[in-house]
Amino acid sequence: MGKKDASQIGLAFLLLVIGGGIYLLMRQPVMLMHKVASELGIGTLIDKGRMLVQGWQLPEWMVFSLPGALWSTAYILIIDALLSKSPSWRRFAVAAFIPLVGIVSELLQFVGLLPGTFDALDIIAYALPLLIYA
Repeated sequence: MGKKDASQIGLAFLLLVIGGGIYLLMRQPVMLMHKVASELGIGTLIDKGRMLVQGWQLPEWMVFSLPGALWSTAYILIIDALLSKSPSWRRFAVAAFIPLVGIVSELLQFVGLLPGTFDALDIIAYALPLLIYA
């Protein structure tokens, strides 16, 4: 793995941490990620962090859509680094998987076939990193 690939994976990790931090600290603690954090034994730490940022007023798109964009970008960066020796069409096909799953899940929420709240900004959040990558 070259320096560029290692840098991409490092950036991806940072994006995952930022997106996860926003999700865990700013969203209601009823989400699956909160349950996972509790199972990992860091629920108390998350609760303390939530208290520290309690007064912060981030725009709704940052709280609800930005984590998806960051996670989508992180996945694309990791796949691009891991498949750096593969043909570009193969890297793109694999990199498109998670963003497309996110887009499809939002569309299924829109038509009522998947539980959750449809948000058009979430579609943009998943699609934009893929469009930039393309």
